[in-house]
Amino acid sequence: MKRLIIIVEGDTEEEFVNSILRPYFYSKGFYQIDCFKIKHSKGGMSKYRHLKKDILNIIYENNVVVSTLIDFYALPTDFPKFEDSKQIQNKSDRITFLENAIKKEVEESQNANFPNLIPYIQQHEFEALIFSSIKGIEELFEKSEANFKEIEKIIQAYPNPEDINDNPNTAPSKRLIQNIKGYNKVIDGVSIIEEIGLPEILNKCSRFRNWIEILEDALGE
Repeated sequence: MKRLIIIVEGDTEEEFVNSILRPYFYSKGFYQIDCFKIKHSKGGMSKYRHLKKDILNIIYENNVVVSTLIDFYALPTDFPKFEDSKQIQNKSDRITFLENAIKKEVEESQNANFPNLIPYIQQHEFEALIFSSIKGIEELFEKSEANFKEIEKIIQAYPNPEDINDNPNTAPSKRLIQNIKGYNKVIDGVSIIEEIGLPEILNKCSRFRNWIEILEDALGE
């Protein structure tokens, strides 16, 4: 049986993999799911070389599928083909281009092919998944704590929450902070997603769903 290792950039993503994705993959019959934060991460991406080093430390293991869970928002500019990617207007296409560039750069640097290396960059950031439904926020917060009306307005404006933009003032995480008093990214973010349920997120977030399906296929081969 293959082992899945997901390299993440922060505490929230690590908790998400351990609390949400691991049980999901267990339900599909995949039991070897591991996750760790990028070394030198300190809760966010700093340099591409740190991610690459972590990939190379595990990619040569037997029967392993290696993936990543990092945000497109504030992605370091030293990522492979970062400047070239700016010519691509469609954000999803741009991110796919960057994911492919990571894979190609790692493979070329090692003069090897790694079919089980599956880089994934979340459009625009992890917190976009929380806007799949207002259910989780309504379950966990009182009206005095959260601006339900504004949150619902955002959800209606973006049928696919992954399209919520990456402006420093209007990125998904910033919108949550603005509309939920005392919002804690690690504790509240994963708790909200637990209430929403992964099926709803997979239904709403097409890039994220595609990533999960690719991982399932790779593990099942």
